[in-house]
Amino acid sequence: MKALEHWIDGQCEKQGVPVVAIKPRGTSSTCPICGSKLVENSYRKLKCIKCGFEADRDATAILNIEKKAYKKMGGFLTTSTPPQMTDVIPNR
Repeated sequence: MKALEHWIDGQCEKQGVPVVAIKPRGTSSTCPICGSKLVENSYRKLKCIKCGFEADRDATAILNIEKKAYKKMGGFLTTSTPPQMTDVIPNR
């Protein structure tokens, strides 16, 4: 697994894509809108009793992971500088 992580980090660095590690605990059972605990509505579908949010477990996890990454990066999901192309020979 370490080799895959190393490769992903290298590719992201080369492309200027930020890498943020997010712990997945609770991401599919917490409402991304209000933070309340979600209840099962049907197979793999959850609903928030407090605000009415309803979605699939995976979609909910994606929203929560994105929200955590956004917060961890200080409100920016992109790097502050554009990526530098170092492995391309410029035209002359």
